[in-house]
Amino acid sequence: MSGGGAWRKRILEWSPPPSGTRLWILSFAIAAPLLALFFTRNPLLYDNDAYYHLAIARAYFEEGLIDELRWARFSAMAEGFGDKEVLFHLLLAPFAGLAADPVRGGQLALALLLAALFATLAAATRPALGAWSVLLPWWLAFASTELAWRWVRLRPELLSLLLLILALSAIGRRRWRLLGVVAAVYALSYTAFHAFLGLCVAVFLFTGWARRRWEWGLLAYSAAGTGLGLVVHPHFPKNLEIWVLQTLEYFRQRGSLDVGTEISPNYTDVTLMVNLGWALGILVLWLSSRRPQTAPGADATAAEATGARGTGSAGAGRHRDDQATRLADAFGVAAAAFTLLYLLMSRFSLYAIPFATLWALHALRARGLEIGGWTRLPWSRARVPLAVAAAVCLAVSFPEARRPWVNHDLRTQAGPDRARLRDREAFAAALPVGARVAAPWQQTPVYMLWAPQGRYLNVLDPVFLAARDPVRHAVQERVFAGLEPDVPLAVAGPLASGHLAYSPYAGLDLLTARLEPDPRVALRHRLHGFNLLWEMIPNRNAAFLLDWRLPPPDQVETLRSGPRVGQGSPTAAIEDLRLYPRLPPGRGREIEAYVDTRRVDDGSGCVTLVHPISIPESMRWQLELAPWGPSTAWLDGEPIAEIAGEPQAVLGRGVTFPLQLEAGEHLLAIHTCPGKDARGPRGFYLRRLGRGADVEAP
Repeated sequence: MSGGGAWRKRILEWSPPPSGTRLWILSFAIAAPLLALFFTRNPLLYDNDAYYHLAIARAYFEEGLIDELRWARFSAMAEGFGDKEVLFHLLLAPFAGLAADPVRGGQLALALLLAALFATLAAATRPALGAWSVLLPWWLAFASTELAWRWVRLRPELLSLLLLILALSAIGRRRWRLLGVVAAVYALSYTAFHAFLGLCVAVFLFTGWARRRWEWGLLAYSAAGTGLGLVVHPHFPKNLEIWVLQTLEYFRQRGSLDVGTEISPNYTDVTLMVNLGWALGILVLWLSSRRPQTAPGADATAAEATGARGTGSAGAGRHRDDQATRLADAFGVAAAAFTLLYLLMSRFSLYAIPFATLWALHALRARGLEIGGWTRLPWSRARVPLAVAAAVCLAVSFPEARRPWVNHDLRTQAGPDRARLRDREAFAAALPVGARVAAPWQQTPVYMLWAPQGRYLNVLDPVFLAARDPVRHAVQERVFAGLEPDVPLAVAGPLASGHLAYSPYAGLDLLTARLEPDPRVALRHRLHGFNLLWEMIPNRNAAFLLDWRLPPPDQVETLRSGPRVGQGSPTAAIEDLRLYPRLPPGRGREIEAYVDTRRVDDGSGCVTLVHPISIPESMRWQLELAPWGPSTAWLDGEPIAEIAGEPQAVLGRGVTFPLQLEAGEHLLAIHTCPGKDARGPRGFYLRRLGRGADVEAP
């Protein structure tokens, strides 16, 4: 055969596999610099959670193994920590601590971790694809948009996938001691050690039922390794408490928690479109499979060799076939389990796509097939070159493959004039050391890395606050949903914070609208609008009318309709009525401004409150009434203002009206009703506007 013909045959027939170690090194050497160039093109990381991991890794590098999560005061991890991914953070520590910019160090760590994952995937498919397995991870990243979205995030899930591939490969080769080591490392690296054990049990049951092989070493070493990893954890037994919250409590409460979209299933059409190129590629590989071809005389040579070696060669062949079947079984069980989970929760695409690919390739090998240079067309005897079929798959993948990379660039760029970086640096400069900050858990990782001097509420997952302090969690949810009428009081009171921070791009427009006209808050940072920082200022509530009395139901109509000036004393008429309960000094009195009628009425109906006014000379006031639900104001029996609907008690959006007062005593009454949700907030703001209103109590 000519040199050109031999080369074409080598390309089409696939190259013989190098050793697993050499192929791993080759794949890593190719992937690491390319991925490093890709991730370091821009100054930011794709995922906010990555900044949490970098902040923890930096703390480990500078302080050693910390045993408290001081950045999340009310998290279940605040005391004892119970780091869910302690080994992952220790591996990340040199990159976060030695680099001048921890984000740049994180990008390099992500490139190396992903390169190691690519190399592990390549080595795992080497028996089926030979040297071409080096290209497999790149094809997966291109052909499955769902997978590409997961692979660009600096998360411990990448290490989890790598370790699971190693564990399943060890099971397929019956290397139980290696499996035990991987189990211990996994328990220290990732919180879902139950997934590792569950997978081992599933493979044990399948091989026992389907192959009639009950391999107790699989169970013994996986369980022993996992147990050892849990016990030697530096935060033991706190790590088990956190595991219970993350695994059991999380799924019990997930219906009521804002945990993002990744735990929800994709729409069927979305799942099909984002994985269409990958599915076609797997189909092409199956249609390109064939029985191995042998050169003329090879059978005779093999027979002679077999006769010379006795039964040893046949035994080796059976061993190879058995190992191929075992690997196909192990990866097949993993593919089935994680595909089911993927259909329930989109985040499991990270595991489902690689495991399904590994199963398909090892299943071909277990059936004695190899990938040839031609692809059979379904329902036809025609065939096309494999290169042509592969090109079609790539073309089908391109429209979807382009989207995650474009989105990655948008999320990792600093913006014009490095605006996003400058905004975070200015935010950190504006935040005092030790400041107690109320911030959403989703954005807290950013603040942990750029402003580590702050003390925030919670991080990573709402369950860590909801399980430990459900009341405080509920207040936080109302604040950031814009459903808390008196935000400064909620922040300073239940949330025990002097500052409030968030990104207005997270759909928090109503919260911003509440704060902007409120005299009790001061805006401390708003450089480019990426992040806002507000400070709560006490003793700025003098302009709000807060001294009210509650008449009994049988006196409401009488008091609301009079008496007129000169026809009796309004003050005397109400002096025996129940006072609206103001908060005690030091516990909110200095900052409260909203009249919460739930303090005086536990029902769900309308409430009337009255307020006496005594002035020595005539004057004109300008008032704003901002109630939660429909409300009406009377002065000495005359209606003076009314607002309908459900305005939700937003200052600046209420009804503004003048109040002409003559010298003497007057009676102001507010009749307010709940909104659509009778169990929701009820009450109102009533404040004086104009010069002197903030220092003179009405």
